[in-house]
Amino acid sequence: MSRLQLAAVLEQSQRLGHIGPGSIDEHIEHARAHLNAANPPKGSRWCDLGSGGGLPGLVVGHDRPDLRIVLLDRSTARTSFLERAILDLGIEQWVEVLVGDAAAIAHQREHRGAYDGVFSRSFGSPATTAECAVGLLRTGGKLVASEPPNPSRDRWLQPILHSMGFGELVFVAGPPSFVAISLVRPSTDALPRNWNQLRKKPMF
Repeated sequence: MSRLQLAAVLEQSQRLGHIGPGSIDEHIEHARAHLNAANPPKGSRWCDLGSGGGLPGLVVGHDRPDLRIVLLDRSTARTSFLERAILDLGIEQWVEVLVGDAAAIAHQREHRGAYDGVFSRSFGSPATTAECAVGLLRTGGKLVASEPPNPSRDRWLQPILHSMGFGELVFVAGPPSFVAISLVRPSTDALPRNWNQLRKKPMF
């Protein structure tokens, strides 16, 4: 697998509107910074929450064949592209695509508490991202989310996160910037709530 192949796949994703504007090389470097911030152990299982056009999931799958990666997105157009992309990159043995509502999938037996880590680049607000991730993570698992260029710690309310089962926030200074937070105890079975509740009444 070459960097040229990876760039070509992501360029196609961008042409289809699955990735925003900007240099593909910069998108790749951002994804690699995301991977470095997560520092996943060999053999661990990670979910790219709201994978979209494959960032950071396709880059992670390309760079780390020792991991097991699930690219999760609710759009059939995007997941159809991702299925073709993993075949084009030859990474289908350790990367899979899952289409569906993250809030619902987090309650399914095969995904509930099944992940060592969750990547999130632009899935949603901190509250939405944390609530969906909490159902996917095993105890000790870690959410690693991309932050805006000038992040504020106030975006993530530690007392609410504690009530959900998360531990202390760790900020990874950038650019690019990330936040990492581990699940220190199992969350209530009520979380995550359904998507309408998540959207209309965020926890913070």
